[in-house]
Amino acid sequence: MNTAPRMPAYMQIAAKRRERLVKFLLLAALALLVPAMTKALYWADGAGVIPFKPRDYTLLTLAGAGVMSLLNKPSICPPAFLMLIVPLLRVLDAAFLQRFTITALGDHSIVVMSLLSNFLVTFTTVLLLSTEPWRRVAMWAAVCTAVLSAGCVYYEWLGFRSFTRIPGRMAGFPDDPNDPPIIITLMLSVIFTLNPRFWWNVVLIGFVAPAIALTLSRSGMAVFSCLMLCYIIGNLRKHFMGMLLLVVISVPLAIGGVAILAQTSTKVGIMTNKDTTDRLKAIYELDFERIKSPERGKDLQDGWEAAGKKPLWGHGTGAGTSIWKPHNQIVSLWIDIGIPGVLLYIGGLLVLTIRCFLVKMRGFYCLVPLWLFIPCSQILVESPHYWFAAAVCCNLVYSGRFRLVLSAPPKAQATPHSPLPQP
Repeated sequence: MNTAPRMPAYMQIAAKRRERLVKFLLLAALALLVPAMTKALYWADGAGVIPFKPRDYTLLTLAGAGVMSLLNKPSICPPAFLMLIVPLLRVLDAAFLQRFTITALGDHSIVVMSLLSNFLVTFTTVLLLSTEPWRRVAMWAAVCTAVLSAGCVYYEWLGFRSFTRIPGRMAGFPDDPNDPPIIITLMLSVIFTLNPRFWWNVVLIGFVAPAIALTLSRSGMAVFSCLMLCYIIGNLRKHFMGMLLLVVISVPLAIGGVAILAQTSTKVGIMTNKDTTDRLKAIYELDFERIKSPERGKDLQDGWEAAGKKPLWGHGTGAGTSIWKPHNQIVSLWIDIGIPGVLLYIGGLLVLTIRCFLVKMRGFYCLVPLWLFIPCSQILVESPHYWFAAAVCCNLVYSGRFRLVLSAPPKAQATPHSPLPQP
């Protein structure tokens, strides 16, 4: 009878110690990333349900995640950190140059601290994905974030609590109905990239898809649909019959869901919410002209005009999100820090995309929302969940790593040779 050889005792102890460190790393990552990416922490502070400030919690979890990352032997992927130059420039511009003063939160220093906090969380996120078990960290964080984001939308829809600032549209913790689709879609792109289990992913799609529909976000539903289309095409040959069965089951459910949504989301008391009604009708009839927002078109035009006034260096960080609000990341970044910031941002994504094609489309699912949300949102560069997906893609398409060590291993000493005998 053949039996597998047992590991020596010291190797078993070392393996248990490594696994324990990985578990602590996962706990630290979830404690930091899930509240930050779902914006649950800031909602809890506003609602008065936590006894401490978000600043204290963020600093504590940053320290814990940083220490656990260092203990798990990080191997640095330079491109993942180089992509953070753009948000770093915005922080430095707002903190030191102060070319534009933001008083929306009462004082400009509060905005600076908010930008700095987001950047520190983003930097630590990339550091967490530099550790050896980064795939487990990314999967756990993505699944928990997607499930919590969808769950709080359902919680609001069932009437237990109101989060949204727009009646008739569900928002969850972020209070902006356009945020949950961005968060969920980015997390799904990470899950599709790292998890090969097709049916497990289908179950997760079935759980989060109604939540995206409840937000009535036109751009969010469009990008989510594009990601689903890419995922279907990528798995069509392998799971054709299963997908056919899913279509037969899901189409009647989708039609019934739209009918229920039309009855529950277009009423505020006894009044009809015209904006919600128009959104549902345009989406249901696939009327792309009505799906477009004329207000956003006007905002984008005003943003282009503002960028043209100071095209080189921009108006200063914050101008593109507080005055003009173009709902377009490129235009917003142009208004903030000018052409250099736009070139760095687009250049980084282009290099990442080219690299993805060179390595046989590895990380492609992450690229879909990274690109498609650009014309839909203006706060992507200060969102940890956006750079989380970008860092996952970087770690997949770049194989080069740099490991930091506290001390170099001792060099083996050469064996001394006795001199040859002289004749």
